[in-house]
Amino acid sequence: MTPLLIVLGILFLIGCIPISLRFCLRDGVDLKLVIAFWKLWIVPKKPLSRKKREKKAAKKAEKEAKKAEAKEKKKNKKKSEHLIAKPTAKKAAPKRKKTLQDKVAALIPWARLAARFAGEFFRRKLTVTRLRIRVVLAGSDPAKTALTVGKAWETVGIALPILERAFRIRERKITVYPDFLAQKTEVEAELRIRVFLGGVVLLALKYGCKALALLLRRKCAARRQKRANAQNKEEPQSTEQSERVVS
Repeated sequence: MTPLLIVLGILFLIGCIPISLRFCLRDGVDLKLVIAFWKLWIVPKKPLSRKKREKKAAKKAEKEAKKAEAKEKKKNKKKSEHLIAKPTAKKAAPKRKKTLQDKVAALIPWARLAARFAGEFFRRKLTVTRLRIRVVLAGSDPAKTALTVGKAWETVGIALPILERAFRIRERKITVYPDFLAQKTEVEAELRIRVFLGGVVLLALKYGCKALALLLRRKCAARRQKRANAQNKEEPQSTEQSERVVS
């Protein structure tokens, strides 16, 4: 019993590992992925050391040499195949092409499943822990600047309810104000998104099982349709043979 409790405790601790994405727009764009206490800088990337740059260049040169060699071998193989006379093969019966309606009908169940997964992930598992936007509108004309500020606040009023319905937002602060002495408009933004590893794994397992069940149902339906088509082909042949016997 004790080993089972230890394993469950370890799984619980792994499931509690937070994964967050942090985006900051101030003097430049900063984007990093934080997994527990480990940080991975996405933008800007850390500069490589001299040894790593040389190693990367050597790998690239080796890859290009292999690609050129494979291309040359393929070219020589094609030349040799042209010289050898190939036997004429019988043309297979053309298969019935799927229409656009059939393709769309086949994709509809997968689209519904993906939409349910996205809705549950963004609404229940993902949390916006911080949303801060600061906009300073520059303008020498007070009337035009006031109209621009009013339109900006109107856009914020339309967008916020949509965002709050789609995501869980813990902290938000949006400010838009004019500055008649500024030379250019300034925009600062900070966004932090967090999920827990356990919730993502459980959700992936849940919808993975649903996708597998949908795939099995589709395969069974295709087999039944194939059997029905085969029976329909056999029935006319049997009726023709019976008519010949009677005659």
